[in-house]
Amino acid sequence: MSKALLIDPFSGASGDMLLAALVGLGVPCDSLGRALAGVPALAQVKLEQHPVRRGMFEAVQIGMSFPEEHSHRHLKKILQIIDRTEFNSRVKEGASGTFRRLAEAEAKVHGSSIEEVHFHEVGALDAIVDILGFFAALEMLSIDQCYYTRLVFGSGTVRCAHGEIPVPVPATVELLTGHEVMFSHQAGEMITPTAAALIATAFEPLPADRHIRMDKVAYSAGSRDTEGLPNVLRAVLGEIVESPRQVAIITCTIDDMNPELYGFVMDRLFAEGALEVYSSPVMMKKNRPGLEITVIAEEAERDSICRFILAETTTLGLRVSREERIELERRKARLDTPYGTVEIKIGRLPDGREKMNPEYESCRAAAESSGASLLEVF
Repeated sequence: MSKALLIDPFSGASGDMLLAALVGLGVPCDSLGRALAGVPALAQVKLEQHPVRRGMFEAVQIGMSFPEEHSHRHLKKILQIIDRTEFNSRVKEGASGTFRRLAEAEAKVHGSSIEEVHFHEVGALDAIVDILGFFAALEMLSIDQCYYTRLVFGSGTVRCAHGEIPVPVPATVELLTGHEVMFSHQAGEMITPTAAALIATAFEPLPADRHIRMDKVAYSAGSRDTEGLPNVLRAVLGEIVESPRQVAIITCTIDDMNPELYGFVMDRLFAEGALEVYSSPVMMKKNRPGLEITVIAEEAERDSICRFILAETTTLGLRVSREERIELERRKARLDTPYGTVEIKIGRLPDGREKMNPEYESCRAAAESSGASLLEVF
């Protein structure tokens, strides 16, 4: 099982809230601070962990102290700072990729190139700490996968280096294009560009069939303390639990198609990605004998298989359901026999024992080439 981080940004997210969430889940703030202080550009940065109250929630807040800066940075300079750190490649690639996404979003919004982009708020030292610290903290907790439950945008306006702009700000919208989001009437910026870039780089929506065993829950807070819904981020640390595989079951009944076409349809269905195809005799209306066609397919192949059946058979409709598919771990092997090399399938039982079955096509080829009967080869 792999370790996972799940965030529930029901009241928004910022870079420091994401970082504070990982501290709340077990990353020692002093250890993280020392690791970041090893970066020359961050040598004077200090991190402090504070407990704060937001509504009914006890949350973790990260305080930062660093020399005030007045200069802006280009992407090239920020990538150089990241590349010269002692962090491993996974941390560097995550942080660099996040800043590249930010640069691409800013460039698109302002109609310039990523080389021309001057980072203002996101180029300050606190943003570098948030982003580099986030990926360093992921590594400290040995987190393999990051998920989110839902993304909620706020409303209104906010002031920044470019003046007053609408919420969500253009860079955030650009960064989260392709993700499902909710627009709310909650006033204020709920997801900041730094958080949006981290989410777009490191997170994916939690799939409906993915299960997480929760080991620890933490709440983090940023600098805002709003009325109404508490401005906290909920984070869960846990492990991905293997769940039964979900497959689509596609069925139809046919009583008016030329029987010669069924072989073609079955072959094409397998070519379209079907896992199983079979037919069962049924008695249909007006006492007509017919066949019920059943296709088992991955959810991703469902639509293309449905389109094929509707186009290539006489049926006018389909039934689609979803079922669990439990499978043994399996692998293939090749055995040398007196009749030639034959391929077999090996299934591993839950208790560790294995069972083997020869592959029909491989056995048939061996029988034909050796002159033995197929039964002998089996």
